[in-house]
Amino acid sequence: MSAAAPRARRTTLAVFIRWGGTLLSLGLFIWLVLRLKWGDVLAQLVGVQVGVIALALGCYLLSQSFNTLRWCALLWAQGVRISFWQAFRITWSGIFTSNFLPSTIGGDGLRMVAVLPYTQSKALAIGSVVLDRLINMACYACLLPLPLALFGARLSLLPRPWGGAAALALPFNMRALAEKYFPKIAGALREWASRPRAFVWAFLAAWPSNLAAICATYLIARQLGMAVTFVQVMAVQTVAYFVTVLPVSVNGYGVREVTYTTLFVALGASLEQASAVAVVTRFLAVLITIPGALWVSTVAADVASLDEAG
Repeated sequence: MSAAAPRARRTTLAVFIRWGGTLLSLGLFIWLVLRLKWGDVLAQLVGVQVGVIALALGCYLLSQSFNTLRWCALLWAQGVRISFWQAFRITWSGIFTSNFLPSTIGGDGLRMVAVLPYTQSKALAIGSVVLDRLINMACYACLLPLPLALFGARLSLLPRPWGGAAALALPFNMRALAEKYFPKIAGALREWASRPRAFVWAFLAAWPSNLAAICATYLIARQLGMAVTFVQVMAVQTVAYFVTVLPVSVNGYGVREVTYTTLFVALGASLEQASAVAVVTRFLAVLITIPGALWVSTVAADVASLDEAG
């Protein structure tokens, strides 16, 4: 009887979190889609073939699958007993929550918390996500010569999210995080240093992850009549990645769109075409996060259950 009571409480808590989280997630998703300019989206989507839209969505799905595989390569190297499907749900939930959090990496915090019951180590939980992000940045850093060669001085026309209040807030936040977590993260990184294969596999997985997302943008751009090459789209998306990585807007809203518009116009596209690519790709990127809205509550319930059991 005494053993059954805690199990009943855990079950009740899991059900409460699952239903409450589902309602909250769906509410947030509705709020998100209402912010989109639906008139512009629908007007541009009329000229895009359904097959191309499906292919672009497939590219985004493939991208996030390789995102999960990149993270799994780091976790499995440390003996973390988590399946690809469990990591996939956590990753997808993080993608969804990034829609409402600062920068494009806001969902990383959810991943750190959600994987903690599987690792039983804060250092590994935090270190795996931080290292995963750094490896992805390293992949994009390899592409930086492309925008430098294509745009050069014109990059100075882009918005500078690192100025103003953001520049004052970031050092403080980084100091606080460093003081609290750096010793643990440094210890975790030393553990990975003895397993170089994990770095290699994670870095290799980062390439199809990023190239698939770039391919989705390229497909939409060509459908909208833009005479751009895959390499040019790669250069634009590389700049957009680094511009939006700072936590100065929710999921890079506005900053990403201005970056796309500025650089695609510089490549010869019309203002209407460049704006359409920014709006349509944003819409598709948001649309593909719908499963994350359904899984946030499930991930939260799993964390609660595993936490109680531990």
